[in-house]
Amino acid sequence: MFGDIWKSLRGYSLGSAALLAVANLVQAQGPALPPLPAIPPPEPAPVVRAAMLDGPVNKEAPVQQVQAQAPAVPAPALAPANPATEDKARIERLENELREMRQLLQNLQTKPASAPAVEQPVAQPAGQSLSQQDVRSLINSYMAEKEAAKRAEDLAKQQQGFVVGKNLEMSGRWTTNPGSTGNQPWLETADKAYRVHWGFRFHPDWIFGDGATKGVETGKGGTGPFRESFDLRRARLEADGWVGEVIDFMIEFDFVQQFSTGAPYITTVNGKTVLASPATVGNTINPVSPTDVYAGINHIPILGGFRIGNFKFPLGLDHLTSSRFLDFMERSSGFDIYYNRANGFEPGFMIWNNTENQKLTWQIAATKPDNSLFDVSVGGGQWRYSGRLTGLPYYEDNGRRMVHLGVGACYIDNLDQGFSNQVGRWLLRNGGNALQNVVGLAQVFGDSQAIVNPEFFMNMGPLSIQSEYIFSQVNGVTSYNTNMTGGVPVPVSSRPFQSQTAYIQAMYFLTGENRPYGMTALHGSGAAPTRVVPYRNYFWVPGSGNGNPFSSGAWQVGVRYCYSDLSNNGINGGIINEVTFGLNWFLNPNMKIQWNYDIGHREIAGGSSDGNYYGFGMRMAFDF
Repeated sequence: MFGDIWKSLRGYSLGSAALLAVANLVQAQGPALPPLPAIPPPEPAPVVRAAMLDGPVNKEAPVQQVQAQAPAVPAPALAPANPATEDKARIERLENELREMRQLLQNLQTKPASAPAVEQPVAQPAGQSLSQQDVRSLINSYMAEKEAAKRAEDLAKQQQGFVVGKNLEMSGRWTTNPGSTGNQPWLETADKAYRVHWGFRFHPDWIFGDGATKGVETGKGGTGPFRESFDLRRARLEADGWVGEVIDFMIEFDFVQQFSTGAPYITTVNGKTVLASPATVGNTINPVSPTDVYAGINHIPILGGFRIGNFKFPLGLDHLTSSRFLDFMERSSGFDIYYNRANGFEPGFMIWNNTENQKLTWQIAATKPDNSLFDVSVGGGQWRYSGRLTGLPYYEDNGRRMVHLGVGACYIDNLDQGFSNQVGRWLLRNGGNALQNVVGLAQVFGDSQAIVNPEFFMNMGPLSIQSEYIFSQVNGVTSYNTNMTGGVPVPVSSRPFQSQTAYIQAMYFLTGENRPYGMTALHGSGAAPTRVVPYRNYFWVPGSGNGNPFSSGAWQVGVRYCYSDLSNNGINGGIINEVTFGLNWFLNPNMKIQWNYDIGHREIAGGSSDGNYYGFGMRMAFDF
């Protein structure tokens, strides 16, 4: 004990002597320093391997598998760390650095400026003291060299690897890595082979100032009234993480999925297929439904990753972008029309992989298409086979300047419940799922369906441009429902039905940030934009002296145009054009407020409900 106290006092006295020497040299530039007492060399400290790898949770930078090599002879067991040993090692390291610094200062005072032992930024006459600027430059250079040596040491420790499962003690931290797993609370082991995250998201929406031109609401084929609303768009709880470095899992449920006991289910009455009673507030309830519920095996040689459970089938950039990171309050109209049957999630299997530089990715999945909210599929057949290929022909500055190109396709061999439910909703949600305004509808009863979906995304600093086109063909259509039929299917001779949607959008950060981009499907849905991190978080707090300190957070503006055509081959589901203007305020990486103004125009042949509709929307989005 007394030895440790003596060591500490000696370290403090040496540090004080060094600081006094520097002050004497820089401020007074007086005579040379007096001779320094000799410092005995430190005792060697034990070497302990420490895991330095980030766990494979950041889909922007997945790590390669590292296996520890068994030593040729048994390694001696390391003594457990204790505070006294750590303090002793820290004091000895400080003594070394102080001894080196004092020796450097002695050399500067006793040797000419031109001596080759010390590199000097400015030549000095022999015997003359260095200037204050020269000393500062040399000290900065010395500290930079020490930092470089520390980085090299850390890299060497990374290359040594670790033994998975050897250290199972977990500690908590708030992550700051980029991507969807950053800015979240995680419990993890030191080697990050075992990690757990608990989180949630909630999106309260307010829709106001909405309406439509005469006939849109009440004309033949009309949408019904456009009402103001305030409701929870999403409220999800999740737990996800990693087990043994290579196994990942995700469990998430949404607690505000509205369901009507009267619609949109199809029933048979007296031998005729009819649409059940319309949805109202009285027959709408709030069930809990699954979203991402899966587990996966990752880093498989050649194959890549394998996933089983309930997840987003790999199709569409807008579809695969998490609702946490949307630029507008709602995705484009194509997502609603083709992918949003059960929030875009389906049960099944998926394999995926990417090149070593992560600039080329592919995903292939077999899932069960589902026209309900509950991701339940029974009976034979009814498989969706989907695939997606993406590439980065241009990528610089960690994605601040980049171009993403992709294409996806799917084939459904047997439609769930025998129909493809192509529903075009208003892009502001003024109520629960069954209570929103439907501006276009083509519910076609057929055998199979094929979809092709090319995609484009570009970052040029604070400016981003995104666009997609979706083409669909349903084969063997024998009857259909539209806004014009009143819920009673109209029989037709067997025919194909083709429909299409497209959108283009441009977003710009007024505060200079850019849209981050996730490069792979590792612990995520696929290559797509991820979490925005403001340069400075918002704050405005009471201050003193010069007013109240203020920081603005990040601000983004944007505009999007959507086009949908659900009319083909005698089936008139409607043609829709819609423009959305957006303003986003990112208070910090976990909270943003969005304002949207949306105006659309619909046309349905044979009806009397053509015209415009419009309204404002606001959302407070929070997640971690």
